[in-house]
Amino acid sequence: MPWLLAFFIAVLVAPSAHAHGFIINVAGGRDVSLALPDPQTPSGDPAGDAAILWTTLHHDLDASGYFKLIDKAAYIEKGKGVEPGTFTMDNWSLLKTSVLVKTRLLPPGDAACDPAGKKLCADVFVYYVVNGEKLLSTRFRSDAGTARHLAHSIANAVLETVTGKPGFYGVTLTAVGSQSGNKEVYLLGLDGKGVSNVSRNGSINLSPAWSPSGRQIAWTSYKKSNPDLYVKNLGSGQTRVLSNMPGINTSPAFHPSGAKVALVRSKDGDSDIYVLDANSGAVLEQVTKGGGIDVAPNWSPDGNLLAFASERSGGSQVYVKDYGTGEQRRITFVGDFNTDPVISPNGDKMACVGRSQGGFDVYVVGMDGKGAIRITQDMADNEDPTWSPDGNYLVFSSTRTGRSELWMSTADGRHQVQLTRSGGWTQPAFAPNGGS
Repeated sequence: MPWLLAFFIAVLVAPSAHAHGFIINVAGGRDVSLALPDPQTPSGDPAGDAAILWTTLHHDLDASGYFKLIDKAAYIEKGKGVEPGTFTMDNWSLLKTSVLVKTRLLPPGDAACDPAGKKLCADVFVYYVVNGEKLLSTRFRSDAGTARHLAHSIANAVLETVTGKPGFYGVTLTAVGSQSGNKEVYLLGLDGKGVSNVSRNGSINLSPAWSPSGRQIAWTSYKKSNPDLYVKNLGSGQTRVLSNMPGINTSPAFHPSGAKVALVRSKDGDSDIYVLDANSGAVLEQVTKGGGIDVAPNWSPDGNLLAFASERSGGSQVYVKDYGTGEQRRITFVGDFNTDPVISPNGDKMACVGRSQGGFDVYVVGMDGKGAIRITQDMADNEDPTWSPDGNYLVFSSTRTGRSELWMSTADGRHQVQLTRSGGWTQPAFAPNGGS
């Protein structure tokens, strides 16, 4: 499975500790200047891995929102070494560089890396140019042909070294894409690369959702005319029907335990929220009944809250069912249309979509309905938010460039980057951090 490759990239040399403390704390400020020279290739680069490594690493570090990357055209130094003493730090100080990331790439078969010819090695050095301190010196090894995944691992190491927070690059998204002429469910990397099919039935496929283990994806397909809910085991490739009642069976959301799935059904007219057994499909609970359309269920990380959108009060607003009290309460009160709630990984806030004069926008609001932050504004339609595993970023679909693409934003909206460029991408969802 290509999305698991990052887990098999080994760090051979432990990062060196740095005494000055972490440089930056908040993504989105872009207040730390970073230089990223091309990888050194002393043994040649027969597979062209250096360009892939640099491009991917540049994308990841830029997308993080922590750094202002210095244009390579401004670099004074060309082709110097990576270890301390093999280059002149003043050449980087003159550019007002704060963080310098140097890499050396050794191809499979290199005697200093892997004489057997199966592994690619990258030596990574991170420097705090302000005082000349070496923050990190590490060797990564990866299978031949996996330079992109190797770059994700390097980006994660740089982020953790400089911010103290683990990076999540290399994590996989699932999303709906229309590149084939039909809406299909795909897997893809956070850089928009490594696209592969989950569905391939030539019909309409919507609303993909991960199981907590990351081993299954549920989604809705019209392949048999009715919008039925399917679950695919990504390891075996086997697909089974979970819900095929007449009417819609859509918007699945796995409970954190993996034992239950919330979804939307319309068997009695208006759509309502149900909870099914994740294995048998048996109905465990009907959460809503009547009172208008209810859609878009989403569980809190502890499974004690189930958020959803409901028209029971007129326009669509976000509600939660509290399984501690059994009560259902309204969360959003600003605006006449709010939907697609997604609770953050630490459970203290949620993202949702609200209608504005300029279209649809992504908002972040506390679970008490207070402190709303508007993430997008005057950027056409922005929908389908999903939280990064660390809760610091949101990925969503946006039509600001014309066709719908996937974008990533810091959770406060200060820094936003485009992830895909082929058009037709909607309904992203981050793969979970792990599980069983």
